[in-house]
Amino acid sequence: MVDLVAVAEEMIKYEPEFKEGGFVYTHIKQNKSDPLVAIKSAVDRMTDLYDLEHNQVGQVSEIILQRLV
Repeated sequence: MVDLVAVAEEMIKYEPEFKEGGFVYTHIKQNKSDPLVAIKSAVDRMTDLYDLEHNQVGQVSEIILQRLV
């Protein structure tokens, strides 16, 4: 079983979308739209890289949202 918290933390640590100037970071800071939508979009693109099932995208996205805001 995949540790979703560990996956979320690894994404935040290593993926440019979640770093300053990245896609998700910018959406959150500029309050452009629902940040969860931006996070889900980024996580969905990374499912193969992190061996996630598509039904785990929402759970990982929620964890990331809690860590970033």
